[in-house]
This record gives sequence, C-alpha cells and structure tokens, in this order.
Amino acid sequence: KESHDLSQPFLRMKVRLKREIVTLGVDEVDPTETVGTYVDPKDWNALISDPDVLLIDTRNKYEVKIGTFRNAKDPQTDSFRDFPQYCDEALQGQDKDKKIAMFCTGGIRCEKSTSFLRQRGFNNVYHLKGGILKYLEEVPAENSLWDGECYVFDHRVSVKH
Repeated sequence: KESHDLSQPFLRMKVRLKREIVTLGVDEVDPTETVGTYVDPKDWNALISDPDVLLIDTRNKYEVKIGTFRNAKDPQTDSFRDFPQYCDEALQGQDKDKKIAMFCTGGIRCEKSTSFLRQRGFNNVYHLKGGILKYLEEVPAENSLWDGECYVFDHRVSVKH
C-alpha cells in the first residue's frame, strides 16, 4: 500500500524481523491458508447496508472512538490480542452461516480476524480490501458510510475524506 504525504511521516526507519506483524495470539490462525472474502471499497456500502450483515470493527477502542462505519459493533478492545475473546463471547451461539463483515485500518488485522472466524467455523466472512484507508481514497465523501476520522500510525494521527 502506498500513501503519499507532503512531508516525511517518520523521523527514521527501523526494520526488525517479528514473528507476527500484528499479534492476535492464536497460533492456529494462518491467513496464508484461509481468509474471508475480500470486498472492494466500491462494493462495501452495499454489503454493510444489508440488515442481515453483522459489521465488526477489528480495531481497538481508541481507534474506534475517533471514527468507524455506521452500525459497526465496537469490541471495546485495548489491543488486537483481546479480539479472539470478544469473538468467542459475542458470537457464541451465532449461526455459522451468518454474514459477518469486518474492517480495519489497512487490512492486516482483517486478514487475521477473518482467518480466525473461518477457523472457528464461520462460513460467510468478509473484509474490506485495503482497509479503511483504501475506502476513504476510493469512495467519495458524499457516498461514504464512514463517520469521523481514521487513526493512522504517523505524525498525521488521523485522516478523513
């Protein structure tokens, strides 16, 4: 993913090898094996406007507080490691064929969260291709179902349409 800025967003670059980019904390989840169905930003509004779709924000409560999609469930997590417990509790007894749509800032957490739900037996799991940032780039503000701003991990702090 490329994102352009007029100034240098980071003071320095440091590369480290990590076991996981974003830690979910569930060893059996492997997004290289299975993930949910990708939904292009242009098709996202139609999916999440369906009243039969459960929409879940995979980000932490700080990020959700400054912006999210209309009618999205907020898991109230402090970190992504809390997400599996939220799902296990919130989705307990849920029909495994229920349509579940998830989103995150750039797509990495969605890769893992949809893989997690597929691993738990959910069949109709979707995620926003390219994340919120791609949606904000491609969907005009007048057609947007996004409310607020989107937290980013650089000096900008957040972005909006």
